[in-house]
Amino acid sequence: DKGIEYLSKCVFLKNLFSLNIYENNISEKGMEFFTKCEFLDNLTNLHLSFNNIGDKGMEYFSKCSFLKNLSFLNLSNNNI
Repeated sequence: DKGIEYLSKCVFLKNLFSLNIYENNISEKGMEFFTKCEFLDNLTNLHLSFNNIGDKGMEYFSKCSFLKNLSFLNLSNNNI
């Protein structure tokens, strides 16, 4: 989760359209960091499968601002 915390603070994400971070052991805490990222407004594709997001992580995710632009989302195998 420390890695996703650092990633979520990266200003260079503002130019990113697609992000594949599957199978990275991201937990609900990692999702809390990730969903607070201010630089993902251009993101259209997100692959988050095979992590450990869980129900609380999905609660964080459901409130994030960049969801409105996603055209592809994979959340399979996340204990949700």
